Amino acid sequence: MVSRRIGAALALLVLLSGLSVVAGETIHSPPTMTVTNEDETRYRVTAYTIDSLQKAMLMNFAVTTSDGDRRLVTLSQMVWPQDFQNVTLVDDGIPTQHVTVEPGDEETMTVEAWTPGNVTVYVVEDIGANETHEQTEIEACTRRDQEHTLTLEERGSGGSSLCASRFDWLIA
Repeated sequence: MVSRRIGAALALLVLLSGLSVVAGETIHSPPTMTVTNEDETRYRVTAYTIDSLQKAMLMNFAVTTSDGDRRLVTLSQMVWPQDFQNVTLVDDGIPTQHVTVEPGDEETMTVEAWTPGNVTVYVVEDIGANETHEQTEIEACTRRDQEHTLTLEERGSGGSSLCASRFDWLIA
């Protein structure tokens, strides 16, 4: 009787150690962003990673306004498009990467600089129209295995995000 209990306990330990190996491989898995371009223009999507939502909203960008003036704005001023062009991050030390999506194409990027707890900011620019700022997406989920999608269309865009993996309940 004791040997069956020991055997069952050992089997359970092996199973749990296998799950911890799987968990260890995904614990720091960075977000992925899949962008589908159903419009007739090229878009650039730039991803920024920063350690808090508060700091993200205070990020500084140089922009060109619709009347041609060059000025600084914070991310909080870019939440809604305001005909800004040539959006350029001016703060140092913020990891940045981008992907360009041609009309009819789909591109996926992994936000490599992301670590658990970071916020991801996406700035979308129409690079067929003088780099016009189209939208800003802020993903404040700080958990691993995020999946973000964005579909760019002539009349706007749509998107979704999955905050954590399907296996999160096993390793949370």
